[in-house]
Amino acid sequence: MSSKMYAWYQQLHSPTGVEQSLYCNFTSEDEKDLIISAASQLTVFRLCKSRESHGKDEEIQNNQAKVKLEQIGTWQLFGNIVSMKSVRMNGAKRDSILLSFKEAKLSIIEFDVSTYDIKTSSLHYFEESLHKDGMLQRISLPKLSIDPDGRCASMQLTVNSVAIIPFQSGDLASEDTILGNDNVQPQTGKGQTATSYSINLREVDSRLQRIIDMQFLHGYYEPTLLILFESLRTWSGRVAIRQDTANIVAISLNMTERLNPVIWSLNGLPYDCKFVYAVPKPIGGVLIFAVNSLLYLNQSVPPYGTAVNSLTQNSTSFPLRPQEDVCMTLDCCNAAFVSPESMVISTNSGDLYVLTLLVDSMRSVRNFHFDKAASSVLTSCVSPMENGFLFLGSRLGNSLLLHYTKARSDSSKTNHGEEPASKRKRLNTAADWKDGSDVEDFEMYGKDNVTSEPLSSYNFEVCDSLLNIGPCGAAELGEPAFLSEEFVNQRETDLELVVLSGHGKNGALSILQRTVKPQVVTTFELPGCIDMWTVRSKAKSKPVTVGKDAEGQHGYLILSRVDSTLILETGKEIMEVEDSGFNTRQSSVYIGNIGGEKQLILQVCTTGVWLLDGVKLVQHLALDFDAPIIQCSVADPYAMLLTSDGQLVLLVLKDDTDEESGVKLHCSNPSISQVPLISSICLYLDKSGLFQTSGNIISKKPTTAKEDELMSDDDFGYKTKSVSNPKDSTAQVSIGTSFTVDEEDELLYGESDPDVVFPTSFTMPQPEQVGKQTSTNVTQTPQEENTFWAIVGREHRNLEIYSVPNIELVYVVKNFSLGHKLLVNSNSHTYIGESEKPISGAESRYSDNPKIHELLLIGMGHHALRPHLIARVEQDLFIYEAFKYKPESALQKNVLNIRFKKIHHGILTRRQPSTTDGSASISNQKLRPFTNIGGYSGVFLCGPYPHWILSGSRGALHCHPMSVDGTITCFVSFHNVNCPQGFLYFNRQGELRICMLPPHMKYDNPWPAKKVSLRCTPHFISYSIEHKVYALVSSVSEPCTRLPFTNCDNEREFEDLERDERFVYPHIDKFSVQLISPVGWELIPNARIDMEEYEHVTCMKNAWLNPGPYTTVRQNFVVLGTCNVMGEEMSSRGKIIILEIIEVVPEPGQPLTKNKLKQIYSSEQKGPVTAVCGVEGNLLAAIGQKIFVWRFDENQSLRGLAFVDTNMYIHQAFCFRNFAVVADIQRSITLLRFQDEFKTLSVVSRDVKPLETYSANLLVDGTSVAFLASDHDKNLVVFKYDPEDRESHGGSRLMRRADIHVGSHVNCMWRLGCNQFDRASGTMNTSYTGSHVTMMGTLDGSLSFILPITEKIYRRLLMIQNAMVTGQQHTAGLNPKAYRQFVSRQKILFNSTKNILDGDLLWRYAALSRIERNELAKKVGTTSDQILDDLMDIHRSTCVM
Repeated sequence: MSSKMYAWYQQLHSPTGVEQSLYCNFTSEDEKDLIISAASQLTVFRLCKSRESHGKDEEIQNNQAKVKLEQIGTWQLFGNIVSMKSVRMNGAKRDSILLSFKEAKLSIIEFDVSTYDIKTSSLHYFEESLHKDGMLQRISLPKLSIDPDGRCASMQLTVNSVAIIPFQSGDLASEDTILGNDNVQPQTGKGQTATSYSINLREVDSRLQRIIDMQFLHGYYEPTLLILFESLRTWSGRVAIRQDTANIVAISLNMTERLNPVIWSLNGLPYDCKFVYAVPKPIGGVLIFAVNSLLYLNQSVPPYGTAVNSLTQNSTSFPLRPQEDVCMTLDCCNAAFVSPESMVISTNSGDLYVLTLLVDSMRSVRNFHFDKAASSVLTSCVSPMENGFLFLGSRLGNSLLLHYTKARSDSSKTNHGEEPASKRKRLNTAADWKDGSDVEDFEMYGKDNVTSEPLSSYNFEVCDSLLNIGPCGAAELGEPAFLSEEFVNQRETDLELVVLSGHGKNGALSILQRTVKPQVVTTFELPGCIDMWTVRSKAKSKPVTVGKDAEGQHGYLILSRVDSTLILETGKEIMEVEDSGFNTRQSSVYIGNIGGEKQLILQVCTTGVWLLDGVKLVQHLALDFDAPIIQCSVADPYAMLLTSDGQLVLLVLKDDTDEESGVKLHCSNPSISQVPLISSICLYLDKSGLFQTSGNIISKKPTTAKEDELMSDDDFGYKTKSVSNPKDSTAQVSIGTSFTVDEEDELLYGESDPDVVFPTSFTMPQPEQVGKQTSTNVTQTPQEENTFWAIVGREHRNLEIYSVPNIELVYVVKNFSLGHKLLVNSNSHTYIGESEKPISGAESRYSDNPKIHELLLIGMGHHALRPHLIARVEQDLFIYEAFKYKPESALQKNVLNIRFKKIHHGILTRRQPSTTDGSASISNQKLRPFTNIGGYSGVFLCGPYPHWILSGSRGALHCHPMSVDGTITCFVSFHNVNCPQGFLYFNRQGELRICMLPPHMKYDNPWPAKKVSLRCTPHFISYSIEHKVYALVSSVSEPCTRLPFTNCDNEREFEDLERDERFVYPHIDKFSVQLISPVGWELIPNARIDMEEYEHVTCMKNAWLNPGPYTTVRQNFVVLGTCNVMGEEMSSRGKIIILEIIEVVPEPGQPLTKNKLKQIYSSEQKGPVTAVCGVEGNLLAAIGQKIFVWRFDENQSLRGLAFVDTNMYIHQAFCFRNFAVVADIQRSITLLRFQDEFKTLSVVSRDVKPLETYSANLLVDGTSVAFLASDHDKNLVVFKYDPEDRESHGGSRLMRRADIHVGSHVNCMWRLGCNQFDRASGTMNTSYTGSHVTMMGTLDGSLSFILPITEKIYRRLLMIQNAMVTGQQHTAGLNPKAYRQFVSRQKILFNSTKNILDGDLLWRYAALSRIERNELAKKVGTTSDQILDDLMDIHRSTCVM
């Protein structure tokens, strides 16, 4: 057994708890973006308007555009963002963002429009300043503050020092200048930041003990920084002796001379001051938020303060007025100004208040007005946006986009006994000073008496929400309630994860599945089929349904075999069509709809083309080629065919009055060079308006006679075969309108989502709006006409884009198959000449390039307005997103002004090296676009590792694997009366499955997810395998109006607290345990047990116990541990409660009531019960500072067997065989062994070094076991029991074998066996046989895993990791190696052991270009294929759930 331990750590689900947010011009000069940060993730959104009417009443009532958030991009950083601010540098067109990180690092980033990516413009580090004067232990979070005029920024370093970062006011360098670190010396060249420096504030004010908050003030000639600080330390229990210890000091920053004169100070503020908010001009000054009061301070103006509750009567001597009708606390609140005199405050209870500052004629604040506007989510940040929008970011619930409107107060409201108008003084608001608009008068009686009538009240409505699954308090694996019986026996997929999320009213269950689990309607055995299609048809004799759904239903299902084609009519039943105009004697290449609302059917075979109306043949084109047709792509009314020798044919459907059907296919040969060989084609209909050329190429559908002439044969030198003459213009108009109706294949239609305000689907146009559908498409983008483009891939080489129908080359990407990060146009005049006259031997130079198998350009996202280029190149999948880029020196005409940015999608589809690719019988087309499957649109990737590639209304691309059925050979969407918005696919066994997406899951997330609101705080959850239900422990917070105490007889009594109405009572948690069913995620009625008052549930586990000494059959029980929390004067006791889930006769009409909770044991213990688990059929419980093992006997009582003393507070325990691992809150982990025959519990080994453990579990690699622990400093540590190691003192000490910093608090862990069977190849995964993957959830809402690996793989991948650390650019200049280093707040006397690979960094290797991969692999003496195979083995083994 090797004493070493190597592991792989990787994050699977990105963090979702939003911590910071900004609203600024980051990516564009014209519109502002919302930038949010969640731990190490930075995401940029924009507001997207969409006119979507969900009903006539709503459309009449609210005709304005709906607004939602659309994601522009997301970046994972190697460091947690602590603070984030925006600044507009002098002369810059867009805003830069300042990001601060721990260890006093500061990065300034901006958006590069040429690469559509973030670039770092400046780096600052102040780590030397942290260690001066022995201040290491008093480092504070690096909070940022920005001067309102953008002259400088400040960052807090320690409790009494700040750094100043000036921004130069001179001429700026160009946008492309990358600035280095300028902390050491001033920059000689032009730059955007001058030299930064630090200030010791003890030199400014010697009383300063601790900075509480700081902000720059508005309206000063020089940057003026106001600092709120504490001069003497105090706390709530010492207020009677020492109070009013907070002070402010304002210093003016002279950055050239580095002088900091004090211009204003004030002492004796309440001790509980927390936050400073600078009031904008024209009012100026600051608002200071204390826990129990609110103060307004301004230089040379008397201070004004109000008490927001009655606790200030004894805690401060600062003069405060009581704020009537308000009773709240301001700790943990977040606030932001929405106008110069109005501020939105989100309190710690989630209530939204609008604070209005009432000013007199001298602009001094004379009163506050609080208006409770709404009750919302518990926030971590508040960002006001333009046009009345407000973003509430939350770590505890879903982040919300709100829209607020002013509701004017009724002018008829008057106070009783109002004075005549002539005696009133007018009270102005800041708005009167700003723009002179008389909003509403406020009255003031006498000198200082101001009325409290509001200026206006605000109405808030939710526009959009961002899903948050954090903080992950606990997690449990269960079985999906609706898994189809075809997949029930698969151990690795028959699981779903339930995570406890949120707190208080934001408490929820998050149900997550890693893979898509389709709902199978039925299965047919149809061997020998190689491809299939579904088509709609108006010519069907009997419509199955009447109404809205009848139009979208598919009429025929066509199956292609090796030598024939099978036609099936789909209705309530699926029947074969005997006599039809289809060519059934050959295998079909493509079948699809064409002709707009006429819904004609185009069949393409290897030798010709058939046009049908229903089953009736309309036209047959026999194409006389030397080579067979192998591919067809359609963008109505165009179709393009490709033969195996690279010839192209362009078909266009035109109106023809001579024909019976009124339409006719016209055929032409585009004059495109055949060299190099064309291997893949795709037609694209662009609705986004991005595809525009510098010249005036118009690539539209033919709608007028003039454009019809453009389509004549001679204009572009087409070599035509059997093309009829074009008809008159009236025929052309009809084909144009018929095309605009056929948006059914291009749009998504579906019902709105009850959880999210906007549907994840696109709505179908109403019948009366069909003609003018494009005008109401979206309001965010300019209205462009639809244009048509042909994308051509050359074998081993280039990608070309041509305009359709005039076939003019507008875009060339050279060496596309190498997978570059950015695709730019390399079109030149010489290129076409080179193509026509190839140099001998030129092809052999490119023959080593990977081959382009398939191309697909498709509009994704909201209304399909974001073009994505998806390509299969050998075993890789490339996904690029198009973005607008017009180079300044654009000399060439007729060139597309776009670029393509590569998206890191995380899909690996490499086959196992041992398996041969049996794709001879599989259709070559594996990228299958679909619309409206369960309300989603996107692309399905067929093959051995099938994936759904989705992009919902939010615009983010999500890739979900569907591994439950192994290899999928072909796939098609299917809308039918028996299977609405469903799909069909063939698996490896030749089974045709008719399926639907399970409607209860939402797929527009990183994992398929569902969130169930509980409106209480969930604490623990456990799953009963026998009864298929969950037991849930939750609590509700209630005000505590009485206090317990013990009388002289040592009995418990209660004292009632009688306080005034503005007193804020403390809250206590009321606990309960209840059953919840996974069928509808409803609480089971009458299956709830409430705990006593002051009784907290500290642990809950499912334990298998022996119910008696004479039986070996163990029974499953739910075991709870509790403790009484009644203050420090009363000793804490606890209980062990054993519950059993029983089955009873359900109540009529309530099938869920068949399960109930039965309490079979409850006994008080001498101390709090803090951890429980089952060991060898017995119960192990941590009670106080001892651990006991109990036997559950036949009398249903517990009998003590053994005990052992422990350290401080055991909060977690788990058992394996007869061993137990217990985790202490301060003293790391301990390994125990229970010996049943001797009735002894002994300490085998323990970690002797202090570690604040959060969670613990096992790390199993098949032959040995290690112990995994997470700690307070966001590390993961791996320990091993190794008695042969000399440092282990004979095994009494656990040896630290590996550690890594993960950047998030890991709060729960669970373990799964690795995926042993590869369904794609039908073979066993031999790489990780017997290993377990240990997964974990964090308080940031991220999910990750750790997997033990062999030393050989570790050494190889470690060299690649080291090469990528130094050889790749990292966002914001952060170092991945430093980020993953073990972090400790205390000085430690041992070195970091590492031995864990950073999977997040190594996974990016798959997204590199082929050249970069080969260079990195060559550096470490291996091959790119070997590295990718290692990554694929890890992915294949860990793809569980």
